[in-house]
Amino acid sequence: MNIGNLANTRCGSSAEADESVVARARNLVPELRRRSEEIHALGRIPRDLFDRLLAEGLFGLSTPQGYGGLQTSVKTKKATIAELGRGDLSVGWVAAVMNNAAWCLYALFPKHIIDRLSATHGGFRGCVTVSPVKAKVRKAPEGYVIEEGRWGFNSGVYHANWDLLAIPLVDDAGNISDHGLALVPMDAITILDDWDTMGLRGTGSSGVIVKDLFVSGELVTSTSALLSGVTQAASATAPLYRTATDPLLTISQLFPVLGAAQTAIDTFLHRLPGRMIYGLNEEKIESAVTHLQIGEITAKIDAADALVQRAAEALDRNAESMGEYMPSLDRARIRRDIGFAVRLIMEAVDTLASAYGGSAARASDPMGRIWRDLRVATLHGLLVPATSLELYGRLRCGQPQKAAML
Repeated sequence: MNIGNLANTRCGSSAEADESVVARARNLVPELRRRSEEIHALGRIPRDLFDRLLAEGLFGLSTPQGYGGLQTSVKTKKATIAELGRGDLSVGWVAAVMNNAAWCLYALFPKHIIDRLSATHGGFRGCVTVSPVKAKVRKAPEGYVIEEGRWGFNSGVYHANWDLLAIPLVDDAGNISDHGLALVPMDAITILDDWDTMGLRGTGSSGVIVKDLFVSGELVTSTSALLSGVTQAASATAPLYRTATDPLLTISQLFPVLGAAQTAIDTFLHRLPGRMIYGLNEEKIESAVTHLQIGEITAKIDAADALVQRAAEALDRNAESMGEYMPSLDRARIRRDIGFAVRLIMEAVDTLASAYGGSAARASDPMGRIWRDLRVATLHGLLVPATSLELYGRLRCGQPQKAAML
């Protein structure tokens, strides 16, 4: 399906258009579930599947309509990427990352750069990593030279044509004045092919290295500026591109996790009939223990979903208001809610895996794969509960902010 045609669906009622986008992801769930083991074994999304997702517009959720994208609200992005996560968490994770990279391009860079990168064959397909292992940079006329750099966790890198790499911004004397994101073409990057993990294998989140590469200053954006709401793109007049940066990029990575948690419940209930409680002559499906567990598990996952839904709606509301950039305490509250949602989800899924039994230890078992995928996903620095809970509590107590990102 042509992305331009997808953009045209937005001309109808907003609710109909949003449901159309979500339905495209929902229709892929059965295939993603069937191919989950293949995705895991390959260590990335198979090319034919990626191309289909691309054709359906599912990597264009953060792309402006004027550039052939869907320009969805945060709430619609949540529903869409959660559906992909229901099918396969790795696929949903990559969709979240690549849509975040697109948002960074269209919100933070000048129009002539957007025009040039959007005209790349196949359109802009970006990934992003904000945690350099090593980044030695020097100032150069009209830009920077990355003398030597290494970055990990580049989810989607095998399908990207541009990478957003975090670098220090230095003056002529080599002093760090700020940090930034540099747009680097993939043909200037070496992929290390080092993604070997117990879960989330299908994201292909390999490390990359760059050596002696000049990056024009117009391909670099300031981290401090983007975190304070400074945008420079023409598309920033649309509400989506005025959304508070840190909570948007953080919450997006939780969307596929919500979907995968729902699949964990589905997987458990599908296998439940005929299963016996170990050491007792009682079927699990008839046991009060199972009923209690399912009641608690579903309540926790529903509560997590409600927290994330509230946060998504708050981000949309603030962006649409044309008022001030979302205040820091409100941004911190969203981070708090994300962190607490992660805790609820993992408590629920750990209980599910325990109730499921020893079969979850098998590498090929669907529940085991989902459980491991969720465990690895929630190790992401932005999703660790303690950091976000402490951040909000500190600000609520009137103490100065310590977090670099908020």
